[in-house]
Amino acid sequence: MKVITPTTITDALFTSSTAPETDYAAYNAGTTYALGDRRIRTSTHRIYESLTAGNIGNTPETSPVQWLDVAPTNRWAMFDSVVGTVTTLASPLTVVLAPGAINAIALLELVGTSVTVSMTSGGSPVYSRTVGLEGSAPADYYEYFFDPFSQRTSVVLTDLPPYADGIVTVDLTGTTVSMGLLSVGLQSDLGEAEHGATAGITDYSLKTIDAFGNTTLTRRSYAKRTNLRLWLDKGDVNRVHRKLADLRATPCVWVGADDADLDPLTVYGFYKDFQLEIAYPTAALCSLEIEGMT
Repeated sequence: MKVITPTTITDALFTSSTAPETDYAAYNAGTTYALGDRRIRTSTHRIYESLTAGNIGNTPETSPVQWLDVAPTNRWAMFDSVVGTVTTLASPLTVVLAPGAINAIALLELVGTSVTVSMTSGGSPVYSRTVGLEGSAPADYYEYFFDPFSQRTSVVLTDLPPYADGIVTVDLTGTTVSMGLLSVGLQSDLGEAEHGATAGITDYSLKTIDAFGNTTLTRRSYAKRTNLRLWLDKGDVNRVHRKLADLRATPCVWVGADDADLDPLTVYGFYKDFQLEIAYPTAALCSLEIEGMT
């Protein structure tokens, strides 16, 4: 199992994107805003909505009484550490970053037909990989020809070369494409996941029953969750314990298995609990409970 410790994408690490930051007009301190007016702040890359009439001179990010923080801008939605907010536009979506030394990238909540991740160092190409996003596995020729397209929604690559001056380019193609999370960082090996891992979701949909017994279902977001038991050598116990302690309350990408067929074991979220068991003279077991974020 691997965990990718995220590198926070700031303006200094962001190079370019084909996704525009034009959701609304930019905020102007000298303009009077009406109740419900929306504006963006390119310094915070957020959308704000006016909560009062005659709203003037109140900087949105420091005036919560006058302005509601609604969401990230479309360009920066993929970097806000929330899977439920997505960057979307007509194809292609091309993002260029200068994140420093990283060796892993996770792309989640994808919509498209293919994605290419490439890296250059000193102007020379050092890495390139294209992944198709057709996720079906037809059992026969009938399914091959007649089953609808099945979207593969996540791609995790853990073999990028960690060049300090590396420039990473992500190209997502399709008709209308979107991406919920782009996370880059350094990966750490936590141990070998044993058979018997479990994966599921926490559904935040609502069920409402009225006075007459009629049931209404309101579809909401969901979060993935997984429980794994890891096998690690005795010499790795201290390292893994320190790593997990450092990652408390830190959203990360947890990769239970390097296998596209086991995508439910890849979760963006945090661990709720871990327990190390010194089970054998030369080996230990680690039970890990991970809860995803919407």
